[in-house]
Amino acid sequence: MSNIAELRSLNELNHGIHKHWIWGNKDNFYLSCDYLQKVNFCIQDLNAEIYNLQTPSMKEVVYIIALVDWVCEAVDSIHTILKKEVIDYLNLEVDADCKQAKKYFKAIRSFVVAHPLNTTHHKAYGMDGDLICVDVRNRTSKLTETCSNLNDWLLLNLDGLKENAQGIQSDFILYVYTQRLDKMRYFKYIRANFSDLYYVAESQINRLYALDSRLKNLTKKKVGIQ
Repeated sequence: MSNIAELRSLNELNHGIHKHWIWGNKDNFYLSCDYLQKVNFCIQDLNAEIYNLQTPSMKEVVYIIALVDWVCEAVDSIHTILKKEVIDYLNLEVDADCKQAKKYFKAIRSFVVAHPLNTTHHKAYGMDGDLICVDVRNRTSKLTETCSNLNDWLLLNLDGLKENAQGIQSDFILYVYTQRLDKMRYFKYIRANFSDLYYVAESQINRLYALDSRLKNLTKKKVGIQ
């Protein structure tokens, strides 16, 4: 299994994100607390699951993707419910690495969980409607590895879909068909790693800490609130 470090909890968040006035009203403040709790629960579950990923089944793969998806959704939601003056003043931008990680995640989530037979909007990751995903396994048979061709093996990671991945180690394998290469007749194998999925969650957690840091010294006067 790829090397995975435990994700940082939200316990070290300072007082920035917990200010009441930045949310505009009590409802949004309490909603922000709910979103943070959701993220923290997902972090706990992701950390607890690391030790169960040595020989993952499809259930573990889908579960990890679901947890990371919930983290992404909650973090995005937190940024949208801030008071408008706060959003305008901070002019929050998502850094390039985080954007890239999110694009990767949307592609693998769609291909494995949401639309395995019809993923069409992730061309940067080789998913333009040609590939369909029919199974997820932790390994293939020795016979498959011996008798398959080099170009039957691909690697899906944060940077895209890479060719010639037969001899590369991976945590799980997507069994796919392609119309373009052989009219959907023979399996192709896409390798993937949990470390990339955990990196997506880590990048979202870092967004929260960055937001908290910027909110720490923010005052009503700075954003023009009387």
